[in-house]
Amino acid sequence: MVCSPITVLLFSHCWENSMHKRRFLSLILIVCISVSLFASVHLTRENGVLALYFLDLEVSPEAVDKSGDSTILISPEGKVMLLDSGHPESAHLVIDALEALDVKTIDIFVASHPHIDHIGGFPQVAARFAVKQVYRSSLEYGTNVNQAALQAMEQYNLPVTILSEGDSFMFGDYVKVDIYNPPKEITYPKNYPDNSTQFINNQSLAMKLTYGESTAWFSGDLYFSQERALITKYGELLQADVAKANHHGGDTSNSLRWIKNLNARIVVAMHDQLDSMTVYNNYKRNGAEYHLTLNDGLVKVVMDDKKNYQVFDTKDSWMN
Repeated sequence: MVCSPITVLLFSHCWENSMHKRRFLSLILIVCISVSLFASVHLTRENGVLALYFLDLEVSPEAVDKSGDSTILISPEGKVMLLDSGHPESAHLVIDALEALDVKTIDIFVASHPHIDHIGGFPQVAARFAVKQVYRSSLEYGTNVNQAALQAMEQYNLPVTILSEGDSFMFGDYVKVDIYNPPKEITYPKNYPDNSTQFINNQSLAMKLTYGESTAWFSGDLYFSQERALITKYGELLQADVAKANHHGGDTSNSLRWIKNLNARIVVAMHDQLDSMTVYNNYKRNGAEYHLTLNDGLVKVVMDDKKNYQVFDTKDSWMN
């Protein structure tokens, strides 16, 4: 059972001041159980379709960095891909979601880039589940968090494949994954890794999933400059029906040119806060259905191979 921080705070206040403690406690338990059951309804497997589960992650106010990204993808025949693993503090939520989906083995783990809010939960995930294959970029980054993730890959003898622009792999028998970023040769700036946030984000793995006529796009935390470079090089090849908003929906990314070129019908931003109303409004004006995990909770997108989509979320929101 999971309650929101606001619910817990309200409960604590009323516990101290109310003359009807038992009645209030019963009400809170009902609300929390209802929220938990509602979330579990969407953490169910779908047969014969491609299902994307954009997880709603949280960290404490004292945490270093944001809660981050983690998406579970299940192929039409039941193969499991985990794209990023969130912050170390939110790893238990990733594990809970995988267990709710009755995952025993992660067929593919993809690390978009080595920041704490994307790779931080991997050691805990790898300790809990068998992982058959890891894909990551060649980017070197010497933080303790990234080193812990690399050590977990070595500890559990996980096969690791380096991906870069032009590579591709199959996710099961029906879904092809094409890689558009980073470039094959990464040129590091002077004084790296000092002041390297934008550089590292721009090396995020950018990948397009194709399932028949349907497509989905993920590109980590790309900034404006790399969005522009990819548009210049690939143009309409980047278009996708479903997309994760770059850099948690922030305005360091998601330029209007990018939004128009991507031309997505469904966009999901994964963040524990609303970074930019401008980004939200621009996606909406371009015709996208926009979801933010802060407001919408877990977002589940189910697609067949003929451009038919269903979207489910666990919270009612003004955003869509």
